[in-house]
Amino acid sequence: MIFQALYELAQRERLLDDGAYEPQPVAYLIKLGRGGEYLGYSAPRLDPVLDSKGRTKGRPRPPARSIPRRSDRTSGAKAEFLVDKAEYVFGIDPRGERDSARLAERRALFREFVGRASDALDSDAVHAVATFLDREVPYELLALTTPEKESEKLERSGELFAFVYEPDGGVPVHESPEVRAWFTAELDNDGDDRVGQCLVTGKDGLRLARLHAKPKNIPPKSKTKGGVPLTSVNGEAFKSYQLGDIQCAPISREANVAIETALNRLLDPTYKRPDGTPCEPRNVSISPDTVLLFWAREEARLDWFGQIEHEPPEKVSELLRSPFKSAHAPIEDPAAFFALILSGTQGRAIVRSFVQSTVAKVARAIDRYRDEVRIVRPYGEGPGSFALRDYRRALVPRRDLDLLPPALATDLYLAIVLDRPFPQSILQTIVRRNRVEFLPRRDRGEGRDDQILSIRCSLLKAWLTRNRKENISVALDRQRTDPPYRLGRLLATIDHLQQDALGNVNATIVDRYYGSASSTPESVFPTLLRRSQHHLGKLRREKPGLAVNTEKLLQEIVSDLQRFPKTMTLEDQGLFALGFYHQRQDFFTKKEDKQNV
Repeated sequence: MIFQALYELAQRERLLDDGAYEPQPVAYLIKLGRGGEYLGYSAPRLDPVLDSKGRTKGRPRPPARSIPRRSDRTSGAKAEFLVDKAEYVFGIDPRGERDSARLAERRALFREFVGRASDALDSDAVHAVATFLDREVPYELLALTTPEKESEKLERSGELFAFVYEPDGGVPVHESPEVRAWFTAELDNDGDDRVGQCLVTGKDGLRLARLHAKPKNIPPKSKTKGGVPLTSVNGEAFKSYQLGDIQCAPISREANVAIETALNRLLDPTYKRPDGTPCEPRNVSISPDTVLLFWAREEARLDWFGQIEHEPPEKVSELLRSPFKSAHAPIEDPAAFFALILSGTQGRAIVRSFVQSTVAKVARAIDRYRDEVRIVRPYGEGPGSFALRDYRRALVPRRDLDLLPPALATDLYLAIVLDRPFPQSILQTIVRRNRVEFLPRRDRGEGRDDQILSIRCSLLKAWLTRNRKENISVALDRQRTDPPYRLGRLLATIDHLQQDALGNVNATIVDRYYGSASSTPESVFPTLLRRSQHHLGKLRREKPGLAVNTEKLLQEIVSDLQRFPKTMTLEDQGLFALGFYHQRQDFFTKKEDKQNV
């Protein structure tokens, strides 16, 4: 089903005009005259690399051109046709790491490939390239491919060179119709005559691909250079029903090319169709080594989906109800929706999950999620929620996403998109992070960072609302009598009392007792209440009005507590954290603002 959906995407978005060619960035065009005369080179204008939000990132790169489809070359010597790297076109390694014999072999392979085309075609342009390759490398190109700076050496080693025949009006040689036709026939006559029924299209009698699609840019890119396949049969463990090699998953060459092109289009936020029109970004990075690809079967509006990564869901919700260009509003769109979550390893891609739904169902799931995570926020921001990236950062130490397990990030995304219960691991992680770092110090300045606490409690609220069917309020709920919620309120009140009586202290009650108070209340709260009487006594002498109000609040909280529980479950500890957070924010919320919650 994954491959069929990708094949349909390639057909619908017209990603292929020629299965034998593919878009790749070409850094330099070598200009040739009649008889292979060298006339100089040109470097196309570099295009900035943009992320999913349109911001510039990394180094600019050359624009993509339609060039002969790359082979499955890895570490072995194998030349591409007419467009290749410096070590094949010139026999020069910009990094200076390969020996001269190996470089000479690679240049000879490139010359032999071009020579076959030159012998078969009556083309002055191809003859000119073959003649040029028989001569020594011009000094200008020699200087270009042997830079002195180390950074330029690495960059130049991966750049592609192509040829332009000036008498034909400066058209790249590989783009001429006769060269295209010859190369297409060359691909079809590669000596592999295996035919069969394609699992993707259902058609019989088609030539089958020897190797399955190897898309590029699956993270982490350091382990997937050159692309990695989603499926492969390279060992006995992958064979079944006495079928080996491609017989286990026969896919026609046409479908294989379409699948690879569709994956490359989804993985590249700046991908352009053969006619040069840009494609809308269709991927979201959910961890350093995991990416989510999404698309629809029809011309559905999907710009809102990627925004949940960087925008609070209440902002995204506005887009869910607005039609675009006479199309359905997303929350009413019946179009089929697909999402594919991938991670990369050396040699193979990991399919973490594949989602099949409808645009309307996914939009409604995100709309429901918006209500579940809505909570009162600190610093006078009012009730609301946070971007999904903030929630993921709150689950790891120092907000370092490199430490986020891919499985946890995947489960969180799927729970939101599919409207399924949140995984238990989310609750476990939040409870654990709260015990270790409940109110972390701010990176700059004095005071505590209530923002990270607010983010965790927002996700806690969603977990308890969905998984336990709890009716959790946005702000403080004085009518709620659950012991865990009341105990969280009690700890926040005792902590606030300490600050009113003593001012800022190095180690607060929360620093010292939060972990034990949330897990084993019976062992902590009697002591805390007894010690709080000293703080109340000091407050009565200095601020009697505040002391009276605090004492009334303490009595209100403990009035429904029959006893202190010996231990509390994970769910109870989550409710404890919410009680603490709600009560803490209530201390800093103005009376008129409370009425608007």
